[in-house]
Amino acid sequence: MKTFALYALICLVIVTVIGGVAWALTDPAGRSVVIVSACLAFAVQMVAFAVVRVMQPRHLMLGWGLGSVLRLVALVLYAVVVAKWWRAPITPALLSFVAFLFATTVVEPIFLKR
Repeated sequence: MKTFALYALICLVIVTVIGGVAWALTDPAGRSVVIVSACLAFAVQMVAFAVVRVMQPRHLMLGWGLGSVLRLVALVLYAVVVAKWWRAPITPALLSFVAFLFATTVVEPIFLKR
């Protein structure tokens, strides 16, 4: 549980830093989607990490693969929702969402060793 909490804290810091930069570089219309992207990416990342941690003792690679599929599905669904239904600026939404997921996924292996 301590590892999950530490990973969540690190992800929150990463999402906050990247979100701050993205928020500063976008126009007012894109700022709201950056915030939504940050919240959604954080939630998706926590679920993906939980899946990997549960499967880690016996099937680490399967868990990591399922987490990756979850991230991909979330990205595709988010793109459809932003583009078709929400009609929000799609470029800042998807670029920030992908940046959040990528950066938090890169630090994930550090916490899988524990």
